[in-house]
Amino acid sequence: MVKIDLHIHSTHSDGVLNPKELIDYAVEKGISAIAITDHDKSTANEEAKVYVKEKGIGYVSGIEITITPPEGVRELHLIGLFIDSEDEEIKKISERHREYAIKNTKSIIEKLNELGYEITFEELFEETKGENFGRPFIAKILMRKYPEKFQERKQVFDELLGKQGKAFVKPQGTELKRAIEIIHNAGGIAIVAHPWYLGENMLKILDEFVSLGGDGIELDYKPKETIQENTKEILENFIEKHNLVISGGTDFHEKKEGGKEIGDFGVTKEEFNKLKEYWKNNRKK
Repeated sequence: MVKIDLHIHSTHSDGVLNPKELIDYAVEKGISAIAITDHDKSTANEEAKVYVKEKGIGYVSGIEITITPPEGVRELHLIGLFIDSEDEEIKKISERHREYAIKNTKSIIEKLNELGYEITFEELFEETKGENFGRPFIAKILMRKYPEKFQERKQVFDELLGKQGKAFVKPQGTELKRAIEIIHNAGGIAIVAHPWYLGENMLKILDEFVSLGGDGIELDYKPKETIQENTKEILENFIEKHNLVISGGTDFHEKKEGGKEIGDFGVTKEEFNKLKEYWKNNRKK
């Protein structure tokens, strides 16, 4: 079943397809609505909102905000849905996080150099024209320079750039409380992205998220066999206990043979309608 996909990345962050290409692809797959949720950027939304009118597909303005990881967690992201992309605080996130990303990337490259990999910040800057500094772009350079070792991006992440990788550096971002406030002030709702990334501290962080006024959790994100046994059941019980909304999506970045396709994961139309109803009743702008 094709689902409504509320976690997609475009060329405005680390995706391969631009907003129009993503929308065309979603239409081709028969998806009734999508959200583009670029990393710390909302700039794709205005272009997408205009184009969907020509294509007859629903659209939700989104963003994925990097959170400064709490103790015991290597990575935490929040999805903001139904946001006002022109909100000043949303725009400031992009400016502030660009500085964080540059600092983080330089630290990653330093670790890679210590491990014997020849890569420079200048190479990355040239690769992306200074627009992006995410790990996928570092992986792309490493795959090109070391083809005998890395044939797929997953290999680079597993060994070097992923949460357990030798060159991983904890990202700096916005504090959790502040990020929720920014999303709410921009008229949106705050969703925890891929909560199983939180590992053994998942419920502790989710409790904090709820206490700070968070709204929902991504439930359908990856094939069930890749999730620790009973994690989905634990999340379902947590969502019901705290009366949270359900979101979900593929975290789509590119078309890839054997990879996740837009609409493979997400929310049903019924869940999407509940999400919209919750937003209408709880938005602050």
